[in-house]
Amino acid sequence: MSAETNEPREAEPNASAGPAKARRPRPARGAMEALLRITHTLEVAGLAFGTLAVWGVSRDWPQPVAFAVVAVLLLATMPLLARPWGWAVSLALQVALAALTLVEPVWGVVALVFIILWVYCFVKARGIERGRRAAGLDPRGAPGQ
Repeated sequence: MSAETNEPREAEPNASAGPAKARRPRPARGAMEALLRITHTLEVAGLAFGTLAVWGVSRDWPQPVAFAVVAVLLLATMPLLARPWGWAVSLALQVALAALTLVEPVWGVVALVFIILWVYCFVKARGIERGRRAAGLDPRGAPGQ
């Protein structure tokens, strides 16, 4: 903005920059993607602490590696949550999260809390998207055109 006027200042061309690439706007995230991403992030944080705890208790490599593998899978599959079937991948990872109870039985309590959170977020996101569809809006929250 110019100091004298409230009009935006024109961009000065920079000869060394070359042609500017047009950035494609990122599509809006739907409620399902947003809530499951939050859940995955919390689970990864829990798994990080779980990995440290299991290593401190057992000093055996397979246990912390199992926790780390599930955490990496949760992070690696976050982009898939944008797909219509992404929730199914997330559900499979919830099963893997629960399976860590076989490695460390105390983890069962933590896994149960995370799975309850996942179910709540899943049901809430479905309700939000269903309500947006019923109102004639884009279920992903994109502005109408």
